[in-house]
Amino acid sequence: MKTIIPIILAWLLLGTTVRAQTPDPSLSTGRKFAPFVLALKPAVQMSPLPGWMSLPARVEPELATVEIPIPPLWKVASAEFYALTVIFDDQGDGGPAVEWRAPDGSTTVVSAGLGETETPLGLNSRTLLLPQSLTREGGEVLVSYYGKFDGLVSVAVRPARENSLAVLGAQNDPVLVDEALRVFDRDEVDGVGPLTGDVRNGSVVEAELAAGVEQLDGELEFIVPLEGTLEVAMLHLEALGVDPEARIDVRVNSVLAGSVGFQPFRLDDPALVPDPSGRLVLAGWRKGSLFLPARLMVAGENSIVVSLKRSALESGRAVFLKKSSLHVRFGGSTPGNFTENSLPSEQDFTLPNPLVPEDPSLPEIVTGLQR
Repeated sequence: MKTIIPIILAWLLLGTTVRAQTPDPSLSTGRKFAPFVLALKPAVQMSPLPGWMSLPARVEPELATVEIPIPPLWKVASAEFYALTVIFDDQGDGGPAVEWRAPDGSTTVVSAGLGETETPLGLNSRTLLLPQSLTREGGEVLVSYYGKFDGLVSVAVRPARENSLAVLGAQNDPVLVDEALRVFDRDEVDGVGPLTGDVRNGSVVEAELAAGVEQLDGELEFIVPLEGTLEVAMLHLEALGVDPEARIDVRVNSVLAGSVGFQPFRLDDPALVPDPSGRLVLAGWRKGSLFLPARLMVAGENSIVVSLKRSALESGRAVFLKKSSLHVRFGGSTPGNFTENSLPSEQDFTLPNPLVPEDPSLPEIVTGLQR
């Protein structure tokens, strides 16, 4: 034993320490599609012009406009699109407008307003995929915030390449994937209204809890009536204003189920910006979800409470939720006797009365979920 113990200790010491090289900030990025970033707060700063861009942006405070020259797509190798990201202080007034100015001077409205029209959200982020029909021959993208120009925080433009993508199912319509593999649906990048309502896919029911914007000031409760044998559930939501060090906890019928897991982000994401105190925060909406085991649910009414746990150093930004939904899977085999008309088609998702088809081989779920 006297000879074995030192060997084991030496192995443990060697096996638990890994020394990495100090990162060298002078290394070349090697990124063909490096972004162009223009920061307006706390002071105007412009990133070095990337290789695909030849002319600098112009800031016109008297016109409340930022003008960014965009070269024709045919001049940028491997690029088929441009993505525009705007960070701004959303005061519920519609937010900044985006226009495209063609070489002949004509202008086209890309978005009449990037923000909310009723609820002041604070720091927000929107990413648009500029139409190829506009950018093919080049021009200028104009970002204007009339009367609120000091609410613009930063603007970024990134080239994007086209890649074939196979999509399972008919509900989602992904059109843009960022460097962190975060997927943007069409309604997120071109302003088309999102699909809403309840829908059943086999033994899984996707039930809408709250499609609109709800402020999370401490706690928010959803009352979910369920009938049948539940196998498992998943809570989905989007959150804005959550500090990177904060978390959102979820309790089901007074039992802690866990914390919402959010999508990862890259450290060079244009939406990662300093707040007034200098802390880096994420602007815009983030998608999150949490697995809910069936043992926490009961037949009848269920209480799902989401609560905000702030970090000690954050500035206390307002936090909002939207697109909150509960996906539930019921026991039993998936029925095979649905007719072509027994399930709502994708076009039916926007009907004012959500449709959940009745089938005797599946347990019943009570729809019309309420707060």
